[in-house]
Amino acid sequence: MSAFNFRRRKKEYNDAQSDPEQRYMRFLLLFSVSAVAFMVLVAGLTFVLTLDAKEETMVPDLAGMPLENAMLALQEKALYAGIQLRYSTALSDKGTILGQDPGPGTFVKAGTRVMLRVSKGRAVENLDDYIGWTVGELEGHLKGLETVYGPLLRLKKPYVRVFSDEPAGTILEQKPEPGTELSVLTDLELVVSKGAEGELITVGEYVGVDWERARDIIAESGLPFVFTLQRDGEGRPGTVIGQNPEAGQEVPVDTIRQLIIREPDVVLEGYQFGMIERSLPEYPVTVPIRIEAVLPDGSRQEVVSLRHAGGLLSIPYEVIEDSTLVVYVNDEEILRQRVRSETNLN
Repeated sequence: MSAFNFRRRKKEYNDAQSDPEQRYMRFLLLFSVSAVAFMVLVAGLTFVLTLDAKEETMVPDLAGMPLENAMLALQEKALYAGIQLRYSTALSDKGTILGQDPGPGTFVKAGTRVMLRVSKGRAVENLDDYIGWTVGELEGHLKGLETVYGPLLRLKKPYVRVFSDEPAGTILEQKPEPGTELSVLTDLELVVSKGAEGELITVGEYVGVDWERARDIIAESGLPFVFTLQRDGEGRPGTVIGQNPEAGQEVPVDTIRQLIIREPDVVLEGYQFGMIERSLPEYPVTVPIRIEAVLPDGSRQEVVSLRHAGGLLSIPYEVIEDSTLVVYVNDEEILRQRVRSETNLN
């Protein structure tokens, strides 16, 4: 390049640099690019900080709460529960919170996991001696021990009831025996006094009670009974419309209660109502009777369980059509009866 051309281009460049309009355009372009870059940077920082800056919340005091209540309390604070099981010194502690980490009153970010130490109860519990208690006292005592994991002891019903000089309802024997070590859910079998032979008791009121509830009440009582079905007449369908002896009468304990039920006029769709009737031999003591329904899909469902001294067994039922009713005495099958609707019979 000649010296002349070089000086000419240098002059043009200097002229351009001295042009105010071109300088303004360059400044405007540079400012716009810088502003955009700055806004992108600020937006990125804001996004990152927002992700990390969760709202803080205070950890509640959960000690002594049942597990399900503690978990609900944490959910209300947007916190999550971790669970560690621990043995404790008392059976009644089972299912309750022994401690927590972080502790109550601590401020943490939402979404934090709070570790809960939950009681498994005592590793082994010795069975108490309930002989001499009344059944009502024992039922109330065991109900007070229930937790979210359930009781360690379950009463097996119906009870064995025998004549005794002890007042009616007094526990005479128990199985397992007192002092037995318990570590899993155990059935407690009881022998209960029904009073001295010949002792009089007052007959309860059953008229107006739904047939299924009346059946379950009298079956659980262990008292002798028989149901009679009446297809029409006065009284509300599906309830007890008569009884003998009448309510309020004083009768010997072993008096048979006859309950007359009126056939229901409405049955659940796909179900069938009926009566199981079977003559049983007379037993020297009451024996356990269990009635099950084998459903069309092959599964089994208990209808009712009771104790019976023999003679006429008469029990109402309502089960799914095409089920098979099976009656067991002392766990031995004595009867199978297919349940069919009138439509299927025709």
